[in-house]
Amino acid sequence: MALGTPLMSPTLENASGLDAARPPKPLLPGPVSIVMLVYNEAEVIEHVVRGFHDEIVRRLPGSELIVAEDGSRDGTTEILERLRGELGIRLIHRDERRGYTRALKDALALARHDLVFFSDSDGQHDPRDFWRLAKQIPYCDMVIGFKQPRHDPAYRLVMSRVFNRLIGALFKFRFHDVNCGFRLMRRRLVEDLLQDEWQMKACTFTEFTIRAFYRGYAIREAPVRHLPRPFGESRGLPLRGIPGSIAHILRQLADLRRRITAGTL
Repeated sequence: MALGTPLMSPTLENASGLDAARPPKPLLPGPVSIVMLVYNEAEVIEHVVRGFHDEIVRRLPGSELIVAEDGSRDGTTEILERLRGELGIRLIHRDERRGYTRALKDALALARHDLVFFSDSDGQHDPRDFWRLAKQIPYCDMVIGFKQPRHDPAYRLVMSRVFNRLIGALFKFRFHDVNCGFRLMRRRLVEDLLQDEWQMKACTFTEFTIRAFYRGYAIREAPVRHLPRPFGESRGLPLRGIPGSIAHILRQLADLRRRITAGTL
C-alpha cells in the first residue's frame, strides 16, 4: 500500500453505551490467549490478573492467561507464582529485564489460540471492555481500543493528541490511539508480524499497527474505559525521559516511512 493513497480511517464502533451488555452467545468468540507484560506491579497485579481471569478465562472455556514478568524486584514475581498455582496462569519469568519490545515479542509468540488479546497490566483497563472488542473481531483482523475519557495528566493528553495526528499525517490513516495497549488480534496477524525485526524501543504498538496496516490487514477501533490507577503511581514515561524518547521515535518513524515508500517494510 503506497503512502500516496488517501487518508483512511478505521471503522469505529459507536462511542456511546460503554456499559452495554455483553454480546449474545452466538457472537462469543472461542478460546482466547490473553497476554500481559508485567514489571514492578506488586501493588496492582493480583487485582488485575484476577479481574481478567474472572471476566474472560472463566467465561470462555479453554482460554489461557499468559503473564510475562520481566525482572521485577518489588515482590511481583512471588504474587504471580501464587496466582499460577491457584488460577493456572502461564507465567514466564526472567531474572534480567529484557525491555518492552523483546518481552512483548516473546510473550506473543507463546499464544496458542486463534484470537490473541493484549492488555496492559497497570489496572487502568476494565476487563469487561474485552467484549466490546470481541463484537468487532468477526469483521477484521485487529481491534484497537481507544480510551474514553482518558485519565492522564494534561501534558500526556496533549502529547497523545499530537502524536496520533503526526502518525496520521505520515502514514495516511487515522486512529484515535494508535499505541493503545488494549487490543484483540487474530493469531495469523501476530505470527506474520513476529517474523519482522521491530525497530522501535518506545511506542512499540505504534510500529505494530503501522506494519499491520501496510500488510493489508483490516483494523477497527472501539472505545474503552480508562480507569484511574487503583494503586500507586503511573508507570508512564517520566518527564525527564521524554526528549530522548521523542528523538528515538521520530528517527524510527522516518525510517519506517522511507521503507514503506521503497516497498521494503
